[in-house]
Amino acid sequence: MAVLLPPWFQPAIDELLGRGLPAPADAMRAAAWRHDRPWSWCARCGSAACAGCQGGLAGAGREEDGPATVVRLGAHDGALRRWVIDVKHARWEAMGERLGALIGEQLLACGVVSRSDPRASLVPVPMPWLRAHARGIDHSAVLAAAASRATGACVVGALGQRLVGTQVDRAGRDSRVAPGEARARFIPRPRARRVLAGMHAVLVDDVRTTGATLAESARALRFLGAARVDAAVVSVAE
Repeated sequence: MAVLLPPWFQPAIDELLGRGLPAPADAMRAAAWRHDRPWSWCARCGSAACAGCQGGLAGAGREEDGPATVVRLGAHDGALRRWVIDVKHARWEAMGERLGALIGEQLLACGVVSRSDPRASLVPVPMPWLRAHARGIDHSAVLAAAASRATGACVVGALGQRLVGTQVDRAGRDSRVAPGEARARFIPRPRARRVLAGMHAVLVDDVRTTGATLAESARALRFLGAARVDAAVVSVAE
């Protein structure tokens, strides 16, 4: 038996299922949006407003604290912020693929990877399985797959993630836990060390907020033997 929904409820259903969303090219044209020019932001932290390590590639360093460099498409505001949210929560996979392709092009333009480099691997920052299942999309995997097609670099699912809440949740919990008691958030997958040992790994994610996720992911990849770790994100919270 068909279920009749009130008319006012249908837009919410359409948003949840990703219906009615425009073609990514049309959305970008309507917003008059263009991604940032290569290295018009701080290479170390990804912020265009950085005061402490501003200066392009010269700012890269202290790799043990996180990725050597951060490549981005833009600041996390306006149209780009809405698109990132819709990719995750409205399952706008087409926009995720378009943004991922642009990430790949930006990686090439910035010289972080070269086309079809056999030593470069794209590593999506993983979502907890339960969260990806509930949302119906693994946004980082979508971004990484599209960036792979643009660059020729292979995608390596090297990490898994425990379901430990948001960065705000973790910050509050970590303040109550004695040093050394917290469990690692990212878990190496079987055979990941064999694939990544001596390789150049590029983490792929949607947003760099505080940098904690990228830093922890980068440490996990270095533990697996990656010779260099960079990061590529859609947007950076300034």
